[in-house]
Amino acid sequence: MRIAALVLLGAICFLRIPVDLLPQVDLPIVAVRTSWPNTPPQEIETQISRPIEQAVSTVPGIYSVNSSSEFGSSNVRVTLNYGVDVDKAAVDVLQYVQRATRSFPNDPNITPPTVFKFDPNSFPITIYGVTGIEDPIALRTLLVNEIAPVIESTQGVAEVTVTGGRERAIIVNVDPAKLQAFDVTLPEITARIRAENISQPAGITKAGEKEYIIRSSGYFKSIQDAENTPIRTTNGRQILLKDLATIKDEAREQRVFTRVNGENAVGLSITKQREANTIDTVDALKKTIATLEKAYPNLKFRVAYEQAGFIKDSIHNLQEHAIIGGTLAILAILFFLRNARSTLVVALSIPISITSTFALMYFCGFTLNTISLSGLALATGLIVDDAIVVLENIFRHIERDKKSPVDAAVSGTSEIMQAVVASTLTVMVVFLPLFLIQGQSGQIFSQLALVVIFSLAVSLLDAATVVPMLASRTISAREVILLEHPEEQAKSKNVFTRLAGVMGMAFQNLDNSYRNGLVWALKRRWWVVGVSVLLTLAAFPLWDKVGSENLPQTDTGDLNVRVRLPVGTALSTTIDKMEQVEEVLLADPDVDTVFLSVGAGISFRGSVGGAEANSGAANIRLKPERSATTEEVAKRLDEELRPISGIRASSSPFDLVSNIIGGNNQGMQIDLFGTDLKELAAAAEVVKEELSDVTGLEGVDVSVDEATPEISWEVDRQAAQSLGVSFQEIASAINSSTNGTLTTYFQDNGFQYPIYVQIPEAQRESVEDLLNIPVKRNPNTGAQILLKQVAQPEITGGPDEINRLNRRRYISVSGRFSDRTESEIQADVQAKMDKIELPQGITWDFGERQRRKAEEFSGLGLAVVLAVVLIYMLLASQFESFIYPLVVLTTVPLCLIGMVLALFLSDRAFGLTAFIGLLMLVGIVVKNGILLVDYTNRLRGQGMSRDEAILTASPTRLRPILMTSVASVLGMLPIAMATNATNALQAPLATVVIGGLTTSTILTLFVVPVVYTFFDDLARKARKDDRDLAPSTIVEPTPSATGPIEPEPLAPNAP
Repeated sequence: MRIAALVLLGAICFLRIPVDLLPQVDLPIVAVRTSWPNTPPQEIETQISRPIEQAVSTVPGIYSVNSSSEFGSSNVRVTLNYGVDVDKAAVDVLQYVQRATRSFPNDPNITPPTVFKFDPNSFPITIYGVTGIEDPIALRTLLVNEIAPVIESTQGVAEVTVTGGRERAIIVNVDPAKLQAFDVTLPEITARIRAENISQPAGITKAGEKEYIIRSSGYFKSIQDAENTPIRTTNGRQILLKDLATIKDEAREQRVFTRVNGENAVGLSITKQREANTIDTVDALKKTIATLEKAYPNLKFRVAYEQAGFIKDSIHNLQEHAIIGGTLAILAILFFLRNARSTLVVALSIPISITSTFALMYFCGFTLNTISLSGLALATGLIVDDAIVVLENIFRHIERDKKSPVDAAVSGTSEIMQAVVASTLTVMVVFLPLFLIQGQSGQIFSQLALVVIFSLAVSLLDAATVVPMLASRTISAREVILLEHPEEQAKSKNVFTRLAGVMGMAFQNLDNSYRNGLVWALKRRWWVVGVSVLLTLAAFPLWDKVGSENLPQTDTGDLNVRVRLPVGTALSTTIDKMEQVEEVLLADPDVDTVFLSVGAGISFRGSVGGAEANSGAANIRLKPERSATTEEVAKRLDEELRPISGIRASSSPFDLVSNIIGGNNQGMQIDLFGTDLKELAAAAEVVKEELSDVTGLEGVDVSVDEATPEISWEVDRQAAQSLGVSFQEIASAINSSTNGTLTTYFQDNGFQYPIYVQIPEAQRESVEDLLNIPVKRNPNTGAQILLKQVAQPEITGGPDEINRLNRRRYISVSGRFSDRTESEIQADVQAKMDKIELPQGITWDFGERQRRKAEEFSGLGLAVVLAVVLIYMLLASQFESFIYPLVVLTTVPLCLIGMVLALFLSDRAFGLTAFIGLLMLVGIVVKNGILLVDYTNRLRGQGMSRDEAILTASPTRLRPILMTSVASVLGMLPIAMATNATNALQAPLATVVIGGLTTSTILTLFVVPVVYTFFDDLARKARKDDRDLAPSTIVEPTPSATGPIEPEPLAPNAP
């Protein structure tokens, strides 16, 4: 009843477990974002990024500090060591950043730094391109004011980011000539608008028994109110804003353009709440969109990207593979047992264990994701192992000892249970080191470990209770005896019984052949050891051909195309080129949706990049039924885009799993460090040219472009000082003239729109136009001070971005992997870099991703070593010996050749998931050795000689060993053979286990008995007991032998 209650609880919990792509990952990253609009990267680096870097570098537990200074913004990323409390570190970073702000320039346009933890949930779960309204102002306004709030109210939605269209604003275009004519400056205008467009509380008043809140409201109610704003009074005449400027309710100059499938559109990027279920959120979102489409029939919502489809496919495929694997395992058991009721007794272990595991997942807060489901799918073949061994031993007691099913169930289970517990514990303990690993692999795969451990624990409980109970009630002694005499079954008129008899005789012949082969091996022990050592060593040359990787790439059907034009290209030219790119992309037969953004756009991380007039991007959604993989489509698109002149286009698949776990797409990065940006840029171009020749490294590019054209205003400090003009006033005047100054907001129907004061675009097209801009009034004479009196323009060039790592400037050269393994490409890159003579003062290193990968592999390597140690300790207590565990552990190296060969034949590299497979394999392969050694020792304890015990125990355990191994292999086979890209993450894991278990099982049957004799001889020599050194008298089988070969008696003095 306890098992039944556990199964019922698991079934209920299964219905309540949320579904997601991966387990919740807490990345040890804290980011600091600061905005200083219209400020060049050099100033951002010096005034913002460096002070923040210096401050946060003293936070305890720092792994690295990376900063990016771009036009108008600073982004500092603090990466922490694994194991550091990220929440506490975020608080520390905030405190240190607040101290750093004291050294910031005294500029009100600098927004206070924002400190936040990096969240993998920042990836959008859905991106929509919305069309239907031609007016870009009306479309964006509708989406911001009405559509986005409705979507954000959807269950599970965290944020909606609107991109594209034109932002409604009140534009105050000031005439420079009138400024001079009326002797007014821009700062005066902005100050008066702020002073007039306000609303302030004025207290509370009473009138009888009622109280009234007093509020003085000065908000502009119309454009006319703004036009009539008094600026100043001169010679008795009041100068109004309309005397100096024209005020229009329109939009700011558009710097961001978005399109979807050839139509102008506005993008909606939607992220979910941290704890929300992705599939449920997307389903709820679809209902919300359907409601909005009815309420706004003129709007069309086109899906440009969606996570839920990939997650559903991944989960469905894993469930399908688990069912197929379980079915194959059951069929394998039926093949060996040749009895339907016996097979059913074993097969019940699968639903009992899996259903019960759902209870653990629910109470541990797990989601039903690709990793936890992988654990269940991979455990399907292992779950039946204990039941097989117990049931086979019960059969043997019925047939050999002529016991009743009830007595055989009791004695057979108790006899074998110690070995079963030990063998199951070996699989469970190998996962314990995973919980000690501080890294993403520890976070990701700890769920898999717990799922496998719990399912095996339930299967062990099932083997100890349910299997003997059902065996005693459903299996008759006559059936068992008949199974042990297949020649009688073969005479039956029933087709199935006769087939079972034929298979039974085949198994008997297999037993006899194995026993004969074992006799041969025991007579040639050194040959057996030598061959096994050679096979193990053969794995290492083949290892170089297999190669390594971080994670296998998953094919989500999403592409990202980045397009760059020469620096300084006008936005209109970039738009024309991007329309050509769009035509090429839409013409591809495998492309379904193209979401185009020019200037800035929605990235798959959900952020909106800085506006760059010379850049564009296309997020592509491929058709579900397509003729090529995403990688193949990316290569094809690169070729199709090549004829478009004047652009640099690079297509790359978007790998959601690698982005969440690894932080970026699969690729190689070289960081060049130095102080002089020009020298760094030149060196980066040399490295780019060299790495472009590396086979398998696609889309090699440099992280920064050539120098961006700049107009640098050189201030005449002496003149400025004599006229009483500060540098801040000069910068503010230039900024107000070119970009406009945000003064205040216009209130309209509960929404607010910015009011910008600026010089009309037509009157600031040249540098000469700006020279006559009034900066301020001379405090002594009252005359206007023009810009040309205190500053002169100088046309220069500067970087569009400055990156720093650990307070050192760097430029990176990167490319994505294709067709070759990561380790092969990295070796070629290393060879190329060793030959390049970099200028003095410039050094290089692989990017942080490669360094993290090396650390992850080192941690997992330590986990394998710890697993072997734990197994040894467990077996030492089981056998009460230091020698016999070493015999069992000889099965571990025997799996290497199979593991490497399986990866080589399947064209898969050894990555993090394959490493987990190796860890699991270490625990699985020793199970067979335990069964052999345990039964051999048991027979010797009953007075049987060593050789006789080996020749009795090994054939006796042959069938359960084959059954458990075949069931495990077949249970994982569907995952290993999966051709769908959604399960690419799990396939290497299953491949490693299948290949290693196959070769280890075959070799174990011969190597373990042979090694057992070697260690037994060593033990005898250590005891210096001559009586125990009598030679074996095993006789080799003769070609005429037709039955089992019985060993001749050993020497009289043998035990």
